[in-house]
Amino acid sequence: MKYIDPKIRANAEKSGIPHASEEIIAAWHGLAEAVSQELQHVGLPSYVEFSNLPAERRVGACVCVNTMDSPAGGVYVTWNPSKSLAETAQSFMEPDRFDLLEPLIEHSVRVGSLMDEAISSALTLAGFRTRDATELNDLASGIHVAGRQPRQWYVASILTEGVLGLIASIRACDPCDDDPSALVGISAEGKARLTGRAIRIVQDGLHGLAGDDRQELTRVVRRVAGAMHSQDMARRGFWKADRSLMELADELCLPTQEPTIEVSPSPAPTQVLAAAYLTLLGSLDLADEDTVGDGDAIRITEAWTGTLLRRLDQAPAEDRQELIRLFQEAARQETDPAYRAFAATFPKAIGLVERRA
Repeated sequence: MKYIDPKIRANAEKSGIPHASEEIIAAWHGLAEAVSQELQHVGLPSYVEFSNLPAERRVGACVCVNTMDSPAGGVYVTWNPSKSLAETAQSFMEPDRFDLLEPLIEHSVRVGSLMDEAISSALTLAGFRTRDATELNDLASGIHVAGRQPRQWYVASILTEGVLGLIASIRACDPCDDDPSALVGISAEGKARLTGRAIRIVQDGLHGLAGDDRQELTRVVRRVAGAMHSQDMARRGFWKADRSLMELADELCLPTQEPTIEVSPSPAPTQVLAAAYLTLLGSLDLADEDTVGDGDAIRITEAWTGTLLRRLDQAPAEDRQELIRLFQEAARQETDPAYRAFAATFPKAIGLVERRA
């Protein structure tokens, strides 16, 4: 598919305003389609205006591509109000009725600003990099979309689910009362050894976070714990649901007065969660048979790494790459050689990254 006619491209180059390559324009249109789909997903009417087709004006968010080979090139989103609002405001710009003080003009401008803000917020939440179009072109309007980035809220949620789920599963793995000598279940001392280090990482991580990040991580932990409890309640009923998840959220969200584990300066919430997640899995992998049997360790590990991979099945590639980056960073910062060796191989071990032949 050709986006720019060769003759038009040649004339543009002669005039000193060249178009970007077909490959770049194709990538921009792919981004435009993703932007439009996301806006539709949140309930905003949206359509893509293609470079090689006549422009059409429809109500809603118009996602278009500036094909110029310059910093101003790329994907833009502008809001088109209803025909009645647009024509009413435009009528006061006619020579015989020119009146910039007309309140309807100000109303139209304010509506446009509010919609730009809503579009930018929705796209940012979905992992798109946005900025005001006027930062690139004084005459442009709307929002410029530079590309995609990881959805930190999503990464934080799936890591929190893993941390809570691993701790809860370890604590729920009780020894067999009928045969105390059998290597089934985990003793109270074993549970403390397997979970204690990760719990301290979260608590100390909260201690080291900036105020807003601390509040956000606390909110995420409590929200995910509540959602997991509600799901368990829907599955097993009110009286059988595991309320320890709510108590675990309280435990994790109680920062220690002084850190017991050295943490990097001002870590991000996702860094704290990734370190705790890997520590829990490492504790299961490295534990001796007296602490946890291989069967129990494998069952718990496969259950929660499987959940992580399922959450990533429909996620954008940027989310997966961010998770890999966080795991790699956690491995580099790990001070215990055994845990560091486990963390370094973890992404490949569960199939987050492809193994090279």
